[in-house]
Amino acid sequence: MKFNKLFIAISVLIAATMVACEEYEDVVEPSPVVSADNPAVRFAEANETSFELDPNEDPRFTLTVMRNNDSGALDVPVTVVVNTENSFNVPASVSFASGEKTAELTVTMNQGAPTGQPLALELKFNDEHVNPYLNEYGHYIGEVSLLKWVKYAAGVFTSGFFEQSWEQDLYRAEGTNKFRFYDLFVAGVNYEFEWDGGLAIAPGGTPDANGYLVQESGYVHPDYGMVSSTTDPDTAYSYYDSESDTFVFNRQWTVAAGSFGWLDDFYQITERY
Repeated sequence: MKFNKLFIAISVLIAATMVACEEYEDVVEPSPVVSADNPAVRFAEANETSFELDPNEDPRFTLTVMRNNDSGALDVPVTVVVNTENSFNVPASVSFASGEKTAELTVTMNQGAPTGQPLALELKFNDEHVNPYLNEYGHYIGEVSLLKWVKYAAGVFTSGFFEQSWEQDLYRAEGTNKFRFYDLFVAGVNYEFEWDGGLAIAPGGTPDANGYLVQESGYVHPDYGMVSSTTDPDTAYSYYDSESDTFVFNRQWTVAAGSFGWLDDFYQITERY
């Protein structure tokens, strides 16, 4: 009796499975069809995705938009997907002149946008204007930080590599722990670090495989070319000394041909603002 019940149950299960298999239909979704006159509007890959702007200097940035079909003028609506705290003023559309394959979309920052924090922006174009088979899509994701740099201190910077000392102002981004030396070694090249007031400092730069932070100094050696600066962030080497009110940066100076070795830089504060 138990065998019969078990046999019947298994038979019902097999029958149900066969019916389910017969009812299943492998449906292949058709690939999107792109019309011949599709303009293939998209944001250029070369657009920057991270901006730092000064809130006191008419903060804005411009994105390049491209299209394939340049016949006739074209207005393309812009859809705002993400706009952190309504910080961005985005035009409702971007306009291509007849015969032009590129256009510019200028985004301005609204008054009262938060400072000292990353603000996210995400934009896209309607599907009817986009070619999904291109590597560049009608979609943009970026962020902006509004940083107002104010003078934090005056002091003397001493370079172990250049074997020179000079007066140097230190700036801080309001509302943050970010600090900056303008034109530290070469005009136009700044150096930044983060500091919360304690022993440790977080030097600027790109981490390498050893955890050191690398950035170009801007200085071009007359014989060896561009010199890069690699900072050791370990507090045994780079740190803030409260007794002397001095920052110590332990750097390795290198060129393509090799290294000049590890040398210390010092910045002693003489006056705070």
